[in-house]
Amino acid sequence: MKKGLCVSLLTVAIFGGAAARIFAAPPPAPAPLTPVSDASVQEPFTISWSSVSDPSGIVAYNWQVSSSSSFTPVILQNSTNNGQTTAATVSGLANGTYFWRVQAVNGAFEQGAWSAARSFSVAGVGPGAPGTPSLGPPKAYSTFHPYEVMTFNWTAAAGAVTYVFQAATDPSFPVATRIQFDNIPNTTYSFAIGNPEGNYFARVLAVNANGIFSAPSNVISFSVFFNNPVPPALTRLSPPDGVTLTLPITLTWSASPNPQPSGYDLQIARDSNFQSIEDLDSQLNDPTRTVLSLTPGQKFWRVHSVQGNASPTTAAVTPWSATRTFTVSSAPPTPVSVSSTTDPLTSGDTTWLQLQLTGAPPTATNVALTSSNPSAAPVPASITMPANIAWTQFQMQAGQVASATPVTITATLNGKSASGNLTVAPTALKSLSISPSTINGGAQAGAIVMLSGQAPAGGASVTLASNSAAVSPPPSVFVNPGSFSVSFPLQTNSVTANTSAVVTASWNGTSVQAPVTVTPQPAPASLTLDPTSTVGTGGSSFGRVTVASAQPTDTIFQLTSSHPAIAQVNNSVMVPAGAIAGGFNVFTTQVTTQTVVTISVTGGGVTKSATLTVTPDAAPPPPPAATLSAFSVSPTSVVGGASATGTVTLASAAPAGGTVVSLSSNQPGAASVPASVTVTAGATKATFAITTFASAGTTVQLAATLGSTTLFAALGVTQGSAPPPPSSGTATLTVTAKGRSGERITSTPAGINVTVGSSGSASFSTGTSITLKDANGRDVVWSGACSSGGNETKSCTFTLNANASVTANVQ
Repeated sequence: MKKGLCVSLLTVAIFGGAAARIFAAPPPAPAPLTPVSDASVQEPFTISWSSVSDPSGIVAYNWQVSSSSSFTPVILQNSTNNGQTTAATVSGLANGTYFWRVQAVNGAFEQGAWSAARSFSVAGVGPGAPGTPSLGPPKAYSTFHPYEVMTFNWTAAAGAVTYVFQAATDPSFPVATRIQFDNIPNTTYSFAIGNPEGNYFARVLAVNANGIFSAPSNVISFSVFFNNPVPPALTRLSPPDGVTLTLPITLTWSASPNPQPSGYDLQIARDSNFQSIEDLDSQLNDPTRTVLSLTPGQKFWRVHSVQGNASPTTAAVTPWSATRTFTVSSAPPTPVSVSSTTDPLTSGDTTWLQLQLTGAPPTATNVALTSSNPSAAPVPASITMPANIAWTQFQMQAGQVASATPVTITATLNGKSASGNLTVAPTALKSLSISPSTINGGAQAGAIVMLSGQAPAGGASVTLASNSAAVSPPPSVFVNPGSFSVSFPLQTNSVTANTSAVVTASWNGTSVQAPVTVTPQPAPASLTLDPTSTVGTGGSSFGRVTVASAQPTDTIFQLTSSHPAIAQVNNSVMVPAGAIAGGFNVFTTQVTTQTVVTISVTGGGVTKSATLTVTPDAAPPPPPAATLSAFSVSPTSVVGGASATGTVTLASAAPAGGTVVSLSSNQPGAASVPASVTVTAGATKATFAITTFASAGTTVQLAATLGSTTLFAALGVTQGSAPPPPSSGTATLTVTAKGRSGERITSTPAGINVTVGSSGSASFSTGTSITLKDANGRDVVWSGACSSGGNETKSCTFTLNANASVTANVQ
């Protein structure tokens, strides 16, 4: 199972080369100043160098640290963010001897020569550095697989605000090849390595609020190889072996020593060889699974875990656990629980009610339902539990209540009942939103009043008020019965300075507020349209509005169209802060005569206008002439006296009035056809009857002609009596779909169309070959009359000779 690898290599863009300047030398090398050569220092310490000059200026300095005077490898590097800084703070090095050097970068991003290397020795950590964390071994073991998530823990360090974790195949942790995770807020971190394989070293450093690194922690070793060992098989914990249970059934097993996200696979089968798998649950996160639906009878179950990859294309999995059995009771099913996915539920809101039975009925069964308060929580008189399913859900929409109302929903089947409780809360005022929250005075903002549920039968009249004359909301807005919200325009007024206002909405004793800032509105300087003429249907133009000078905030102008049914524009156009122009689209609709539309923009007491000419659509081109693309007969051989069917197919749909195809037979005494057949307008095919006569046996050449195209089809007419009509026997196929939500199982020929979480049936003639598949092409584990033997396949094909059932577990 592959996991994403988040790798952060410490790099600085200006290290990677520069654009060349013709006929110009790169900047000179700076001279190292401090610390002096061979100095002994404590971290953090400062390195400094002389400044240099260049005709194009100096924009930065790069510096590097290495344990080798040849700087192979570089273990620390950084860059100043300007050309005036000639010093840097160094931290995060272990005790030992090192070398450092510096280079300049000019305004053309040319890197100069490196300075001479200067040596120094780190003798420990001084004031200003955080404490050093202690890194523990990785969780569970140290031999991992590619894409296996591993977890490291370390001790908290005094003064640390974040941590840096590093891993590398080189114990010197080179900058170029190490894996580095920055800004870790806690003392634990999990990650996976996809490649390369190898033996790795890991360490961690603390970082304080000033960005100073601690000395590196101790180094821990681990490996990542495809052929590393996998943990032993998991141990099943419950239920006890051989026990008889009612649904739902919870299975538990021992956790993997190194659990993986979505790492467990569970199989439940009807047989000990797991050829008839009834339930396949893959990518489970926890070592437990509650199974809601199983058919009665003995079941066999097992589990394994996935620990990364064993090869580039296969997963590294533990052996399957030992098989354990349990039996699902065959007693008549009764309700176990009724629950709501939302509680409390606001008036008018919808929730799912979930019903669990002790067992799966063999046939579709009605379960009686009652509500202690049908007006607050209405439920149907019954809900149908599909055959071989023990859990289902259905939607319920809460009614209107004046106060919080507890409701009990009860399900009854086979003389026993189960109940679930929920509370229906009254609708209340939820929020008021204004967009944009900063707007020019005189422009209109958009506002939305939102209720927590549906407005009651009489609707909701929400009063509005503003604490400033800069904003003038309507006195009230009305939320229609059954609606959750209402939108309305919020008018602002001209101001001479930025003005803050608060709009308050009130209803049913509750108030909500939203702020808005009104800014002075400049006048539009110009309005242009491009193009100035466009065809009606599907036509468009782009409008450009300018202001005389850029404004510190967004400027919003009102837009209008003199013929909005012909040329549509938004209510407003925005010129962004710091810009002098904004744009908008004009979309047009069909006209029968040329129409001139005036588009206007208004603000600051000024209106600018431009005209757009909308022209009628061009006459559509005539449809292409129909051509004959195929001619066939079915069946291709009949006994004399029996009938056959001919089909002609056009390359494109027939035009208005249809298309006539001429027909002929070279032996009309053996097989005759009508003189022609008409493909109706908009269709691409037409069929016709072929009449045959008693014959000693011959092959008849039939012809279909359209224009200059003639196609032929052969029909064999044989001697003898016609075969008996096909059997009229039928059989019923029942399909139960499980697994991935939102998928559907369909059949060829058509008849089955079952969504996951339900069952469906269809009748077919006995002897029919039926192919089942997921409508979206997902892999499915098939069992029952059509079985994939526990494997995942795209489809399953079998011949239906009697009533049969198939279970499809969509992956």
